[in-house]
Amino acid sequence: MADITNRSPFIVTVERRPELARRFPFSPRGQSRLREYVEDLRRRGFKPKVAQGADRWQLRVRHVGRPQQIETFGSLADAEARLAQIEADAARGLMRDYARASTVTVAQLIARYIREECPRMKGGDTYSTILRAMLEDSRHELELRIAQREAEAREHGVAKTKLCANRIPMANLEWLNLPLSQVRATDIEDFVEERLQHVQPATVDRQLDLLAAVFKVATTTWGYYLDVNPMTHVRRPRYFNERNRRLTHDEEARLIEAARELDAQRSYEQHVKALAASEVQAGRQAPTHYARVKAVKASYAAARAHALQHGYQHVPLFEVFLQFQLGTAARRGETLGLPWSNINLEAQTAWLPTTKNGRGRHLAVRRDILEQLQALPRTSQRVFDLGVKELANGWARMCEIAGIEDLRIHDLRHEAISRAAESGMFTTVLDLQAFSGHRDTRSLTRYTHLCATSIARTLERAEAQRLATHKGRQRLSTNAMPLVLATAGGATEGFEDDTQPDPPSNVVAFPRRGSAPRVSS
Repeated sequence: MADITNRSPFIVTVERRPELARRFPFSPRGQSRLREYVEDLRRRGFKPKVAQGADRWQLRVRHVGRPQQIETFGSLADAEARLAQIEADAARGLMRDYARASTVTVAQLIARYIREECPRMKGGDTYSTILRAMLEDSRHELELRIAQREAEAREHGVAKTKLCANRIPMANLEWLNLPLSQVRATDIEDFVEERLQHVQPATVDRQLDLLAAVFKVATTTWGYYLDVNPMTHVRRPRYFNERNRRLTHDEEARLIEAARELDAQRSYEQHVKALAASEVQAGRQAPTHYARVKAVKASYAAARAHALQHGYQHVPLFEVFLQFQLGTAARRGETLGLPWSNINLEAQTAWLPTTKNGRGRHLAVRRDILEQLQALPRTSQRVFDLGVKELANGWARMCEIAGIEDLRIHDLRHEAISRAAESGMFTTVLDLQAFSGHRDTRSLTRYTHLCATSIARTLERAEAQRLATHKGRQRLSTNAMPLVLATAGGATEGFEDDTQPDPPSNVVAFPRRGSAPRVSS
């Protein structure tokens, strides 16, 4: 059973007196106020007219054994369309409660997604941070804090309110506080258009991916059904951010030299820190601040002098990391998370249980790289005892020392795969895929042009094979003809390398071009 009710406000008008016009809600209290106002106008001698609007229609659907569905629409046509859809679903045995989507806001769904879905995902912490920032900016919290800090700076000369974020506030996110059923694609596109003024299209596209994931889980798993998912009609920004940065000329040699210099500096500092650790700890127990600072400085000075006099162990951590990336084409996170226990020296492999695509794989490691790994000290369970921030700072310092610009750590992976493709030793795309670890072979199409030289050589071998075969028979070289005839029992005398035996009788022999054919008698 279903019914559609007009719950639009009532409008009271008086002819030629627009200042007496009033609007009253459909609620019981509103109707009571409406009656009082109409009676008051009549007592004053006016003739009021009462009409009802047509911008609020309520659909109520009731089924036996199921809770009733109540949903409000802005027009009668929308309400009738939803009723027709519910009846069509019921005819197919589907009982979908479309009214649930009007009882929850997008912000509430995002908060639930952060609680329930993000902890299961590999990059869940990053996704949670992005989604929380969007929720915060939908309420203008960061914008208000910035304004408060500016006011404090003007009044007191210093800002006391904590910023709690180092980013530009996102605008046009008020639609996150609307019910899910009221969100339209144009609302999301307004956010996209404004966001593109501050960040790259790829960044906006990743945020849209997160929103699409929230909408998908809400509509398919949590049961908040929609006629049309608004994300399906959002026009995403177009961009091309594929990098083709390769190492050129002597950049690899300069990087290695820079890595050695950085390793020397890091080894020296760590050795000094280890030597001075006990003295520094004792110096910090001094009674005054001046005495503590003096003791710490003296401890480090003595440790530096000892290190310069007696030397220290050089740990080629950044150099080996660089060689490992160029030799294995591993991703940065895969390399930093690689434990010593997952390296198999006999099989020359390194097991990566978790990769970007969610599947584990065995990383092929050359023998010379394994020898370099064995030279590293085992200070932790991980092969490369580096944090992400320390590696980023070290990489920036390496590029600065080497005088190299616009080179990222991930470009080393591209360089390694490109070298493998250019070598011609990986004969099929599957071989190259096994080396690179790509889940989809379409990702390797950017490397196919690098195989052109090896393909050309393969074509040459194929053409040579074709020329060596004529009409299904293998053509013999003239040098091999006497040996074949001798093996078959035929005479070999009288034949030169550039002659052929006479054809059988009654067979037309086609001599060289320009002479007439002759017929044997």
